[in-house]
Amino acid sequence: MKILVLIKEIIDTNSKIVFDKQKKIDESQVKWVVNLYDEYALEEAIRIKEQYGGEVVIYSVGRDRTKDTLNYIMSMGADRAVLIKSELTDAKSTSEILAKHISERDADFDLILAGWIGIDCNRGQVPGRVSPILEVPFVNVIIKIDIHGKTVTCEKEGETSNEIIETKMPSLITVQRGINEPRYPSILSIMDNTEKKIEVIENVDQLVSKQAKIKIEPEKDKKKTYMINESDPELAVKMLMKKMIADKVM
Repeated sequence: MKILVLIKEIIDTNSKIVFDKQKKIDESQVKWVVNLYDEYALEEAIRIKEQYGGEVVIYSVGRDRTKDTLNYIMSMGADRAVLIKSELTDAKSTSEILAKHISERDADFDLILAGWIGIDCNRGQVPGRVSPILEVPFVNVIIKIDIHGKTVTCEKEGETSNEIIETKMPSLITVQRGINEPRYPSILSIMDNTEKKIEVIENVDQLVSKQAKIKIEPEKDKKKTYMINESDPELAVKMLMKKMIADKVM
């Protein structure tokens, strides 16, 4: 069984953020680590490999420094890693880059696992974008995975009860906290020269169709907030409806 794990490198939440003259984060002043939810995904991949055999391959889009992070995370038990060097950080570009190189190098995968969200920007877009490009089923925010042949049974938390979802391999599944407890690498595994197992791919940015540009700015014409101080729910709804009609919202 071949399991791919999507790994994102993020700024350690304990790092002190320093801005440069261009008002951008001074990346030389912070520590970089693996996204927490991706650690759960890697741990789950290793457990599946231990039970069924096969290979665990890490895929990551990053920069030169990302190699050090992969060296550490690989010591948990991954077999090899593919680092795709890119200056692009938006979800669209990252997804296209990952999907392209997965289809070229490891198109025979059985599962792709990833954390359901990155705790830096909290967008959670990349896995959901990669799955349609690769044309595989996508199951999101899972707390348990069971495998029976080519069938994968996923358990997902619901508001009143848990959801059970079945899918067929190959599939892309994202996991959340609670699915497992990631192991700590042993001293011997950290000392092992895992760098030889990392394939580095360069000059990929020009292959992206069109980079997405994200601009964040405060709302210019912010409207006044209308508060309804009424304890009776039925009356509060009537007052809200009346106000919305008056403001031509509905």
